[in-house]
Amino acid sequence: MTESQSRRLLLRAEALSYLQLNDEQLQTLIDTRQITPIRIVGVERFDRNDLDELINTYKTTASRRP
Repeated sequence: MTESQSRRLLLRAEALSYLQLNDEQLQTLIDTRQITPIRIVGVERFDRNDLDELINTYKTTASRRP
């Protein structure tokens, strides 16, 4: 397990990599309140648990399609 895989809070670049999205796509998720960044000492971070929940929600939704 790498350091970024063991930490709960990810920086924006790490969240982009984790979700395999570009910056605009991540910003859309933030703007539509699908994920919420956390600011700690002025640095934007993302909770890995929230990102996993987002992934699971999308998987559940996709599995319902005929």
